[in-house]
Parts: sequence; C-alpha cells; structure tokens
Amino acid sequence: MVEYCSVAYAWVGRGWTQEIEWIRIQGEEVFEWRGKYWTDFLNHMAQQQWELVTVAPLGGGKASVYGVVAYFKRPI
Repeated sequence: MVEYCSVAYAWVGRGWTQEIEWIRIQGEEVFEWRGKYWTDFLNHMAQQQWELVTVAPLGGGKASVYGVVAYFKRPI
C-alpha cells in the first residue's frame, strides 16, 4: 500500500533563495517551516521516507503563479 501527501507552498519574493513564505501540508499551515529553505524541507521529507512524485504551479496562469503544489508518496 501507498500513502500520499500534498504540500502547497510559496517562496519569499520570486523564489531565488528558495526560502519558504508559507507551507500547507495536507491543507494545514505549518508555521515552523516559514523562513526555512525548500531544500531542507525536501531532505526532511526524504528522512521520513517520502518520495517526491510531481509538482505543479498554483495560480491562474504563467503570469500569476503564486505558489507550487507538490505531491509525495511513501509505502505504508
């Protein structure tokens, strides 16, 4: 069996530093990741056995992307 997890997030500014502005895991905002790096979050998820499956932009189109949604999976 496989468990899935959705994560929605936005970076500070245009995302050049990859600092997390906000992040929601399974729809709930997780404040302790604010201001930390996306790569650190990915490493944390990997340590929890989560595998990144896909990512997609959040917003109304290329000109109005304001965040990203990422989907993870792991065996149960």
